[in-house]
Amino acid sequence: MTRSGIASRPVGTPPRPVEPPRRRPRWTRFALVAAVVAVLATVLLPVAPVEMERPVVTWPQSASAPVSTMLQLTAQTPLEIDARFSCAAARVADGTDGGVVLATISPDQPAAGLQGLLVTATDGTLDVTADDRALVSGAPINGDCLYTVTGDAAGLTVARDGVPVAQGEPGMLPAVDVLATSIDALSAGAGEQLSVELVVDDQFATSPSPLKWVLIALVVVGAVLALAFLVAEDRAAGRRRVRERRTGGRFSVVDLVVPAVMLSWVFLAPMSDDDGYYAAMARSAADEGMVGNYYQLLNQNFTPFTWFYRVLGEWQVLGDSAVVQRIPALVTGLLTWWALRWYTTRPGALPAVLERSRRGRGSLQVVLALAVLAWWLPYGMGVRPEAAVGFLATATLLAVSAGIRQRRLAPLGLAAFTAALGMVAHPTGFVALAPLLVGLPAIVGIVREGVPAAAGWLRGLAVLAPGAVAGVAAFGDGTLNDFLRGQEIFLSVQEQNDWFDEYQRWNFLFSPIAMGSYAKRAAVVLGVASLLWFAVIAAASRSRRTLSPQLVLAGQSLAAALLLLWITPSKWTHHFGALSGLGPAFLALFLTSLPVLVRTLPGRRPGPLAAVPAIGTVVVVASVSLHGPNSWAYSWLQGVPHANVPPFVSRFTLDSPLLWLAGALAVVLLVRLAGRRAGLPRRRPWLTAVPLVASVFLATTVVHLLGSFALAAVRTLDTYSPWADALTDPLAREGGAARAIDVLDVESARALTPSGGGSGDPDVFAPGSGWYPPSPPPTPVGDGPATYAWGSLDGQTDGGAVGSFTSPWFDLPADLADGEQLAVLVAGKLDGEGNRLTVEYGRSTGTGEPAVVSATELEDGAQSAIWRTQRLDAAAARDAGADLVRLVALDGTTTGPGWLAFTGPSVVPVVPLSAYTPADAPVAVAWQFSWLFPEERQLDISSGITEPMQYAVMLGTQGVAGVDDNTWQLFRGGLFAPAPRSSSMTLVGGTFRDFPAITDVQVFRVVAPYAPAAYDVETATDTRWGWQGPEEARWPYPRI
Repeated sequence: MTRSGIASRPVGTPPRPVEPPRRRPRWTRFALVAAVVAVLATVLLPVAPVEMERPVVTWPQSASAPVSTMLQLTAQTPLEIDARFSCAAARVADGTDGGVVLATISPDQPAAGLQGLLVTATDGTLDVTADDRALVSGAPINGDCLYTVTGDAAGLTVARDGVPVAQGEPGMLPAVDVLATSIDALSAGAGEQLSVELVVDDQFATSPSPLKWVLIALVVVGAVLALAFLVAEDRAAGRRRVRERRTGGRFSVVDLVVPAVMLSWVFLAPMSDDDGYYAAMARSAADEGMVGNYYQLLNQNFTPFTWFYRVLGEWQVLGDSAVVQRIPALVTGLLTWWALRWYTTRPGALPAVLERSRRGRGSLQVVLALAVLAWWLPYGMGVRPEAAVGFLATATLLAVSAGIRQRRLAPLGLAAFTAALGMVAHPTGFVALAPLLVGLPAIVGIVREGVPAAAGWLRGLAVLAPGAVAGVAAFGDGTLNDFLRGQEIFLSVQEQNDWFDEYQRWNFLFSPIAMGSYAKRAAVVLGVASLLWFAVIAAASRSRRTLSPQLVLAGQSLAAALLLLWITPSKWTHHFGALSGLGPAFLALFLTSLPVLVRTLPGRRPGPLAAVPAIGTVVVVASVSLHGPNSWAYSWLQGVPHANVPPFVSRFTLDSPLLWLAGALAVVLLVRLAGRRAGLPRRRPWLTAVPLVASVFLATTVVHLLGSFALAAVRTLDTYSPWADALTDPLAREGGAARAIDVLDVESARALTPSGGGSGDPDVFAPGSGWYPPSPPPTPVGDGPATYAWGSLDGQTDGGAVGSFTSPWFDLPADLADGEQLAVLVAGKLDGEGNRLTVEYGRSTGTGEPAVVSATELEDGAQSAIWRTQRLDAAAARDAGADLVRLVALDGTTTGPGWLAFTGPSVVPVVPLSAYTPADAPVAVAWQFSWLFPEERQLDISSGITEPMQYAVMLGTQGVAGVDDNTWQLFRGGLFAPAPRSSSMTLVGGTFRDFPAITDVQVFRVVAPYAPAAYDVETATDTRWGWQGPEEARWPYPRI
């Protein structure tokens, strides 16, 4: 034992006395063969045959009465199309308004021919346009003939009576949002035929073939037998599991405090960066049978990282509230804590002098609790996979440590299982491999111990075989094609990050944004700084014999995990959550052992010169970390004190280096005084002060984090906040955030009564028209808010219409009832440049023209065909003496699209969003906060077809910014992208009743022009090898 009380020990504890070797049971040979077979079967799983779904849509449902229908293909284009129509049917269409024989995008939209298939009949001739190419132009439709428009991977072909007459671009098929026609009746007896058959791209929906089921069974059985073989090998070698004495006590107060804090965080925690995104993916996976991206990228498959979402999807059957969905994260957090307690209380985890000391063991428990909470709270609560990865990495650390310490094979097999399962949970799951990689030299020695080299290789396969189960989790229902096609889609839109982009993660961490919040910085920055000092101490000690094996393994594993993060394809800071087990394990052991480790360094003991950089490191870490803002992704932070700024108390900012330097010096003095009073030998107090100040720093972040959200919950108990809502309505029976947001029920609006007047150029602002035809007002002209409406758009273009218009005066309501609002609807260009719309309030004079008493110009910064509600301040106008209101419009834009449309003022009911959307209506909710709207039913994806939305709740501020998100972009394969080109949309507001300053919620009413599902679907299956996908048209469109 050294002078300081540290017992010298190697990294791996010497082998324990073993029992005399036993003869191996005969069945172990079979088990070894099964283990080898399991590994080989896992390699074959990605390419094994599967049953791939092949949905076929047929339309119309009635050959004599075609009904136009919505048909939004999730993949945007079909695999195959076969449209047939007779010339007799084309002549019927020629006699209808619009002359549409067939359209796959709403025929009123310019995109109908640019991106879709459009077949029209006009004046006895036929035109066929697809993908911005005129395939047929002016063809006669007299006589008996049959046209077919067929397409597959080779492109479109138009044929008349079986003879090809036109060929589309190879590899291009039209987009399909609808199947529309202006025909409403056909007679088979008159030879009038119209039919469409589509093969839908649903290639990611697969199920295992019988052969693949056999492989899965071989993997599972082989993995189990491999573990049995490893146990038998341990027993045969006389290495039994030894029940070790825990040096940290069996139970303490921290074992109550940490779980209690974690439980409270279930209710108080803000959203993580992708809670809404991943929850939607999991929910859809339970319905689709496969894990897709859902919101964008054509719902690309997530293989091989799917098992986590499947488990979450099954859990969501119990409820969609934030509290219910966070329970799996709570479980993984508790398991991580208990695993770390077990790991840090094994013999030899601390220097001998601390292990024997009750104070030393107690210090370890406190520091471990602080490190776990400081790392886990900002990263671990939610539905991101990092919490699960963090636990699996910790389990791997624990198993590797036990296997090396006891020189047993069975724990190493368990380590292979947990590491492999973590690796296929998420790309950050590679960090779960870190303990195995670090312990590999010792593991190889244990595997080869006592057997020839060839047998050692077989043993090694047996150790790996339990990890083969992860292959089932990754490819049991997935294929190599799923992965390759998913990557093809992703890379066609954006590039992945590479290893040399790792600096971006750290740039985000130190930026004043939610990804760089003070709580997310604290434990990570301290962990990295501690790793650097650990490397210095390990190098200075010249021998690792004085270092704890657990400390060395944890430190090296954390360093390896940080390096493994370099290979992840994205660089967000929330990936640090995958280190929420390895990080605290190292921090707790290092900080607790630090004073003793430094005192045992060879040569002269460190003096004041060493104290300056050591204390300075803690001061810099605390200051830099607490300079991060109190910001959290996509959270409004209702009631949170000091939101979006660095933490401070009274006039003291917690990021002040002087504050932390003064605190550190105070701790040094207190340690010295305490030592003198206790009569302890004179020692350097800064050695004890460094871990104490670091612990105070961790405690500060934890207390501030918990305290700020607890206070916010108390402040908002009578209003709304996610944290108060979780406490008062944990099952979200009252609608979540939807009950706190008000919208304008425009369909129930009552138009004001006109009292006369009005002037302007009717050739510019036409009454009852003048807006984008595919996007009319939310009610028919003459009803509701559109009782009086005007617009300056002529047709679908607006190049030079310039003029002004003054509406009639309308009687201003004497008083609005509670829950009512005066508003108008606007569409077109209203961004303050060229076009203007002014609300004038007037007072009746009894005779002559009313006097204008005030005026307000409306502006929303938008140029969009979407109708937007504009609230009017009737109360202020009444206070100014007004009893009338009118609108003055100016179209001063000479270039298109520069039109302007608006309605007369109406009294509109103000209702909660929870009451506005019907219970079972499909609602598109922005992924950034869909987590907070559990009662809004997300769009269903089934057989490769997306359900049409009826409402949308989006994140956006000015204008209609909510529909600018990636999920609304065609080139990104956004799930919501087809809606603006197929439906009419109206922005109906979105205001928090008790927090009017929050202005980034936009609620849209979406009205589809056709029936939601007037078609038939039959799903067949094709058996394909795992590397095969269906032949399909190219995506994305080159011209989008």
